[in-house]
Amino acid sequence: TEIKADEADGMMGLFVFVGLDPNSGLLEGKLPLEKGYIKTDENMHTAIPGVFAAGDIRVKSLRQIITAAADGAIAAMEAERYLAGQE
Repeated sequence: TEIKADEADGMMGLFVFVGLDPNSGLLEGKLPLEKGYIKTDENMHTAIPGVFAAGDIRVKSLRQIITAAADGAIAAMEAERYLAGQE
């Protein structure tokens, strides 16, 4: 959707949604899902050791870029810890 300058007058915010439905069909039967979203713990661990999920694909209450970025940082640190323990 295109917004023209004269239409944006007084606009307080704009939220763009790329998609609202999770695209997790290939994970069905492999990971526990809830309404298509991957179940994780607070550290992004899934039910499979060494598999992590972050961002809007996981079960969470707030779906924004800032929370997805935080999820990614947590998942990266947890993956590093997991791999360090495998050595």
